[in-house]
Amino acid sequence: MSYLLHWNLKEKPFEELCDTRFFFESEDHREALDRMLYIVNDWNMNMGLLTGEVGSGKTITKNVLSNSLNRHSFEVISFDNSSFQFTDILYDIVHRITFRDPRLALMESDIPQRNDKYALTSYLKKQLETLFFEEKRHLVIVLDEAQQIEDGVLDEIKNLTNIGSGNENYMTIFVVGQPELREKIRRLPQVDQRIFLRFHLNNLDYNGTVNYIQHRLRVAGMEQTTIFTSLALELIFRCTGGVPRMVNRICKIALQFGFAQNLDEIRKEDLELILEDMQEQYR
Repeated sequence: MSYLLHWNLKEKPFEELCDTRFFFESEDHREALDRMLYIVNDWNMNMGLLTGEVGSGKTITKNVLSNSLNRHSFEVISFDNSSFQFTDILYDIVHRITFRDPRLALMESDIPQRNDKYALTSYLKKQLETLFFEEKRHLVIVLDEAQQIEDGVLDEIKNLTNIGSGNENYMTIFVVGQPELREKIRRLPQVDQRIFLRFHLNNLDYNGTVNYIQHRLRVAGMEQTTIFTSLALELIFRCTGGVPRMVNRICKIALQFGFAQNLDEIRKEDLELILEDMQEQYR
């Protein structure tokens, strides 16, 4: 018997995977997504900035954005890690652009060498003209962990938004990262001026934390009213500060503990034992 059967769940609710089915629309996460969609649908807003603390849900938010965009109108290229040189990013972009009509695709054999920035930029411009005028589609680039990008590289990425028809931009770029990304961009006024909208994801408050836990349990198939007592939920919030990743970690361990102990619910006392054990492991 697995802990899923014990709790009458159909799948694991607290895995640290960015499964968009488990996306929880707190007020902050919903506003972040709405702002990003607003920028994308305008086509002429250059760049957007999304920041948040480690584990706050930035990556799943940008994945929901990507999944929600109609591929008949948008070509989406997402980088899970952005700590590369500009030519590496540029080379990857031209390789990953796809066309709904294969007849419009340029020959891959014509793609310039990775270290030829001028030729790669010219090649990308041809791709974007085809994408924009022939397919009526807009390129969206999302760079996660963007706090790792070197200042000079970030400036060159900004320059990609100069590619356009005069009246229309061919692409929108999102930079997503930890709070220090905001400071990095403030030090680069030429980049800062291209950021049209920005949003910072805060950690969940108490009610948000409770609703987050209940939401993930429902998505995983929970039919009973709850698994955690109210005092247990209060303790989860206090010890995690409402950081979704930390909530996932503790709740996952709690469900496994409850299964091993054949519990009907998770109480505050059970969580105190779990937290004590976790602290012992890190000593």
